[in-house]
Amino acid sequence: MEHIQSQFKSETNTIQYLLKAFFFVLHLAIMTEILVEFKVLQILKLAFFIYLSKPYFKMIRLRYYTYWTFSLGLVLYLVFKIYQYAFVLDYPHVAILYFLAFNLLTVKMYLLSSPIYYPRFNWWEYDFRFRDDLKISLKHNDQEFESRLTDLRRHAGCISLFKDLELGSDVMIEAHVNEESVLLRARVMTKKKVLLGRPLVYGVHFKFDSRSNKKRYEMLKKLWIKDKNIKKKEKIAYAN
Repeated sequence: MEHIQSQFKSETNTIQYLLKAFFFVLHLAIMTEILVEFKVLQILKLAFFIYLSKPYFKMIRLRYYTYWTFSLGLVLYLVFKIYQYAFVLDYPHVAILYFLAFNLLTVKMYLLSSPIYYPRFNWWEYDFRFRDDLKISLKHNDQEFESRLTDLRRHAGCISLFKDLELGSDVMIEAHVNEESVLLRARVMTKKKVLLGRPLVYGVHFKFDSRSNKKRYEMLKKLWIKDKNIKKKEKIAYAN
């Protein structure tokens, strides 16, 4: 499991590097714009993006979901600037800088889209009976707790649990759907307290040190999909 911890630390460092590199290249692109054609508006734009870097860093550090709104806005802005300087104004060196910033941003967004950092929530489903989560049993230090698996992607998952676990804790996860069950080991990588009275949200990474563990993960995915399909059918039957 130490390999998982090392991999997570390496990925976190990569995300921090990409974030710093993105704003460096973005600021450089805007300064190059100013050299090409000086305008007061471009000076204000540079000041805005320098100011934006601080709250943007904070959004990621605290894992606010507004990060995705800002990131989508940045993606659209960069696509527009690439098109503008590559095909309209014909300044390919500026377009290349914006294209580099675009690539840094998209790679960073992909890494952060893991359940460990930003899990998906079926928030639009008001009825908890039909939400996309799977009831599981979580075992830790000879204790067993009822919890829910709310996201499962990219060899990681998100668990909601009314129990305070330490980061780096090894846990056993057992899932049941009808007569099928699977048992899999995981490590707690992230922890977040959403609201008072609500469960803690944990990002976990599953162990893949053997072929049998990989098969168990695939079984867990099948149970996850099966449970979602059952709930969809129940929801349709309930509505009718």
